[in-house]
Amino acid sequence: MYKVSDVSELIGVEKTEVFEKMITHRALLESHIHKEDGVTHFNERGLEVLKTLFGIEIDQYDKSVVKALAKKDFASNEVRQDRDRKILLDKISILINEMDNLDRELSLKDKMIEQYQQKIAEELENMGMLQNIIVKKLESVME
Repeated sequence: MYKVSDVSELIGVEKTEVFEKMITHRALLESHIHKEDGVTHFNERGLEVLKTLFGIEIDQYDKSVVKALAKKDFASNEVRQDRDRKILLDKISILINEMDNLDRELSLKDKMIEQYQQKIAEELENMGMLQNIIVKKLESVME
């Protein structure tokens, strides 16, 4: 688990930028955030998501291998393409997760709208009954 300050240091951004990402990508990050005693913690996947959101390479290569390849300068283009491909795949994964979350939110809102419509129908029926009672009382008073 990583605190916001740890995450900001690891990624190399300000804490406020991390908080901004937490707000703008709430649906995406909320399952990877845990608050304990008022302190926000990210799990490993949350850190990876943040790195992707900030456009930072999530490096699965051994750093010594990457350094050796960079020194030899013969595979740097392939490494860059591999890195770019990985970033794009992570972004796709993030977008899929975000779409799933939005689908769940839409389903919940659809249910809420349906319940609200039922409540309105009940209230309209009650108002109609009350209106009939008032009309009958008025008619009896007028006679």
